[in-house]
Amino acid sequence: MSKLDHLVPINNVCNQKCVFCSAEYRMQWNKPIPLKNIFKDILEKWDYIQISWGEPLLSPDLFKILFFIRKHKKKCFIEFQTNGVFLLKNNNLDKLQKFNIDLYNVNYPCHIEEINDEIAWVKWSQTLRELAMKEIINRWLNLRINIIINKLNFIYLPEIVDYINENFAWLDRIQFSFTKAMWAADKNDEVVPLYEETEKFLINALEKCEKYNIKVDVDHIPMCFLWKYYEKHVDFNKMKMWENWVFLTEKNYVNRCNNCDKKNYCTWYRKDYLEIYTESII
Repeated sequence: MSKLDHLVPINNVCNQKCVFCSAEYRMQWNKPIPLKNIFKDILEKWDYIQISWGEPLLSPDLFKILFFIRKHKKKCFIEFQTNGVFLLKNNNLDKLQKFNIDLYNVNYPCHIEEINDEIAWVKWSQTLRELAMKEIINRWLNLRINIIINKLNFIYLPEIVDYINENFAWLDRIQFSFTKAMWAADKNDEVVPLYEETEKFLINALEKCEKYNIKVDVDHIPMCFLWKYYEKHVDFNKMKMWENWVFLTEKNYVNRCNNCDKKNYCTWYRKDYLEIYTESII
């Protein structure tokens, strides 16, 4: 993560318990990060701010932080990461809109309610999430739908794109993020799928995005599994500009990378993934 792209760990609580989430890690905190520390970092180095960790709308400090950002860093870009369930509660979206949020990033498990509930470990969240997503679009605000690719939803990726195109036209983009094999998903092959088994479904989903003219990004999977869509990888342009990014410490080459023509700007295999599937890699 660069100094221009930083996440604000706003709290350690959430209304969901997603199978791939970092909740177990966050609960190790003894207390929230002091506001003065967050404010100090915002002033010193953050130009692209991601409000995230837990569910930000459950933080009592959320609007204090947003007020501080807009007062002292008027030109910074704010990305608000949420599961969307509480966006329409207590006029939260109205309150957020006053701070000119640049991008609403909503985590979307699946268009099938049963799968949604199994991933999020909570019922009735899908309806509230989708109502909020539609309201974001109705207000002409920027919406990115973030789909975490995991063992429970990867076969539905093409269907999810069809559903999004039909129900959430005019969104800003979709992002497919492969599950990190960390925290709740640590060494868990029941949550983390093989890259190879997701490949045809992800490619089909990318083809549908192209067909529907939907902007799309992909993250946390080697570029070789994206075929002709490798330039959709969020790290592609970063790697072309500069190779010494911090996120590279999370990755490793494997033997199959040696003769790959994308080796110099690919972000390779995640180390946490290799802890599960090393024997499957040729």
